[in-house]
Amino acid sequence: MLEGLLAFLAQPGLLAALLLAVPCGLIAGAIPGVGGKLAIVIALPFLLGMDPLVAAVFLLAMHAVVHTGGPVPSILLGVPGSGPDAATVLDGHPMSRRGEAHRALGAALAASLAGGLIGVVCLAAFLPFADPLVNALGPPQRFLLALLGISFIASLSDGKLLRGLAAGCLGLLIAAIGMDPINGVVRFSGDLLFLWDGVDMITAVIAIFALPEILQMVAGRQSASPEAVPQKTRLRDGVLDVWRHRLLVIRTSLLGALVGIVPGLGGEAASWMAYGHAVHSSGEPKSFGTGRVEGVIAPEAANNSKEGGSLVTTLLIGLPSSSGMTILLGAFLTLGIMPGPAMLAENLADTWTLVWTLVFANLVSVAVFIAGASVLTRVTRVPARLLFPFTLALALTGSYLSAFQWQAFIIIALLGTLGFAMKRYKWARAPLALGLILGQPAEVALYQSLAIWGPGFLLQTGSLVLLILIAGSLVHGIRRARSERDTDVRLGGGLSVTLVALFSGAGILALDYPAETAMLPAAAAGVGLAAVLLDALLTRRHRPIEAASGTSIQTGARTGWRGQLYWLLGFCSASILLGLSPGLPLATTLYLLRVVRLSVAQALLTGALMFVLFEAIMRWGLGLSMFRGLLPSAIGT
Repeated sequence: MLEGLLAFLAQPGLLAALLLAVPCGLIAGAIPGVGGKLAIVIALPFLLGMDPLVAAVFLLAMHAVVHTGGPVPSILLGVPGSGPDAATVLDGHPMSRRGEAHRALGAALAASLAGGLIGVVCLAAFLPFADPLVNALGPPQRFLLALLGISFIASLSDGKLLRGLAAGCLGLLIAAIGMDPINGVVRFSGDLLFLWDGVDMITAVIAIFALPEILQMVAGRQSASPEAVPQKTRLRDGVLDVWRHRLLVIRTSLLGALVGIVPGLGGEAASWMAYGHAVHSSGEPKSFGTGRVEGVIAPEAANNSKEGGSLVTTLLIGLPSSSGMTILLGAFLTLGIMPGPAMLAENLADTWTLVWTLVFANLVSVAVFIAGASVLTRVTRVPARLLFPFTLALALTGSYLSAFQWQAFIIIALLGTLGFAMKRYKWARAPLALGLILGQPAEVALYQSLAIWGPGFLLQTGSLVLLILIAGSLVHGIRRARSERDTDVRLGGGLSVTLVALFSGAGILALDYPAETAMLPAAAAGVGLAAVLLDALLTRRHRPIEAASGTSIQTGARTGWRGQLYWLLGFCSASILLGLSPGLPLATTLYLLRVVRLSVAQALLTGALMFVLFEAIMRWGLGLSMFRGLLPSAIGT
């Protein structure tokens, strides 16, 4: 351990690589759609030919702090930088909107630091026990852990267990789109080739979480005269919150490290499970989603601690637990670093050097974060109407950078409308995200369990323990639903009918697939359909007459929502027809003229500057080929 520290400090090249990598990782995390995976892919060609350990330190340090930068857009704009960051949006963005952006960022920073350091401690402690620990978590445990995560989050859906279960099942169905990982059978895609690889997770998360927040940011402030929110807190307030909730930090950090160790479960689930634990352990669970600092602390602590857990299996067994670690593993192999037991037997000093890289990367990220926090929070002073087009453009750009397909704009429009309807009618979106994240790992684990043990895998000791926990979470959800029934809940007939049609159609289509391919989608469709129908029945029976008549819906709010939905569809259409550039700059210019009422000169100058930034960053800076739209292609042919 000390040998690795001394080796790290004795090589200036390692320190230089770390100091350069941390700002790159923070920036990658703060740009929706980029994240650690794309950052590694972009950086790797520039590292070939360097000393393998220096290059590995650069990549690991950059990847380790990506989730420290993720809270910036999540809290300030309501746009998650990646799937795990969506959990921070639920309470972080409401805090920012009421003038507590500094506090939320401080809490995210301190929790990320604490989680990262606890993850390193777990990594160091687990090194000798990595192999037996991983072997103890077989396919049955991975499958049931995925179901536990979904049921746990669903049971905490503001007393609406049925809606949470339906949302989780919908997430599993969306995850099932494309080629199934077992037989290669194409599901729910038809001849749409862009769906054969499945729905891009970042695109789906941005649509379901970011777009409804962007719409609310404007529609919810239509009548406010001064739209800028004065800041009432400081970074130090958030740091003190982390100290006050230190036991929560420790628990969620350990949870994140444990989830990170499990191969195939996906480290992306850690933040959602941690958020669910924070709600479950709180004395006021109904207040989550309105701006509770614990809702920021828990997912951020787990987000960073899972990196330490993920490195246990990635370095010592060569078995990555998440998609990000898969890319990192491939980069290590490209550099000539061979993960496996030899990392302990023959390259122990290099292994400890990588462990210390995590420590110093988290410490350096704090200094960089603090230096830029005061500048970043100025975005909260920008009027919501003026911020809307740029935030929407950032979300659309993030979805394209993740999928690199123009059809992502269609998906983001459809799922964005769905997310808007779920938010408006109080359907929990967190179970949907977790179902989307865990769908494929759960399906693979279920197939492996049945192939090896048959249905008897449910009778294994570990499986029985997890089944008891799943049943307990559902019982807790039923009790909470009875005691916390929301009398202001609205049926949302259009949304319910849409979900019934989706679940029924998926169930019918699944009948044509082989048994292994249809098993999980058919079960999700059946459970989801039953949950939606039962929820509609109970909601209609218990809601008051005033709510049934619709008088609780304010006309002004409805008009604001509708107008912003039209602009969302307009921005997506501009991106499809004219591409990101010049489509988004032109749509932004039109919005500034029609809605913000800027002068023609100001609007044109802003659009031109946006066009130059797109070209400079994406084409010349990152060297990415941009989609230029269907219209120029049609005219050219």
